[in-house]
Amino acid sequence: MPFRKISSDLKECAMTLWQAGWSRVDICSALCVSVASLYRWRDVLDTFGSVERPSNPLRGRPRLIGIVAMTQLQSILSNHPDTYLDELQWHLAVYHDLPISLSAIHVNLKKAGLTRKLLHRIAQERDEERRASFVHSIQHDFSGTGDEFIAIDESSKNDHTYNRLRGWATRGKPAHIEAPFIRGEHYSMVAAMSTQGYIATRIVPGSVDSFTFFDFIVEDVLPLTKPFPDAHSVLVMDNCRIHHTDTLQEVLNDAYVMLLYLPPYSPDLNPIEESFSTWK
Repeated sequence: MPFRKISSDLKECAMTLWQAGWSRVDICSALCVSVASLYRWRDVLDTFGSVERPSNPLRGRPRLIGIVAMTQLQSILSNHPDTYLDELQWHLAVYHDLPISLSAIHVNLKKAGLTRKLLHRIAQERDEERRASFVHSIQHDFSGTGDEFIAIDESSKNDHTYNRLRGWATRGKPAHIEAPFIRGEHYSMVAAMSTQGYIATRIVPGSVDSFTFFDFIVEDVLPLTKPFPDAHSVLVMDNCRIHHTDTLQEVLNDAYVMLLYLPPYSPDLNPIEESFSTWK
């Protein structure tokens, strides 16, 4: 294929289609580009935040960014982690009269211990005051040992869960792997965890509904509880709709077991969340 200049718009279109789930073959066929180009553009995008490799007008070693300017860059990235390198370049040029290439900025950020990584998105709707109040209650209204709490949640998986996204191949050639495109059977697990680890689990095909969840609590968890404030006397769970039933509340009240709901959009406050990655 003869060399031809490919515009930034076409490169960005290719990356957008890839992120939207198009196959590499379909993208290459629609845009008349090579698979090797797709991988090259993705690497440039991951490194520099743009599909165009930055030019380097400077010669010699990358110019070091001063302490004041670097402190401001760190503050910008702390408040806005999704900032692109060209936006930092503009900030340095306007506010510090510092012309510097994108590659030099990348090198200096790396030396400062800053790396580009996947964004962890946090719901804007969550209420920080309610979260702080919940944490304060956990720390001051209970024993402090954590023995009262039983954390409960659900998780699910299928054949696409944790597919590997990157692989090795000779330069200029794509890395192929055979894998099922059909998601296969879908399973869900509802589990209860205390300071002793998992104390009850149940795996079901499909999704967990309110009936399955109620049966799990009554049959598997409740026999392991004690009246409050003894150990295993407080159930902690999120505000999922299937967790809110009057019948469940009545059963727990009769057993003198406390039901404690997490603040909305706060899965990070439930310790069982981190453990699910091991199961998957």
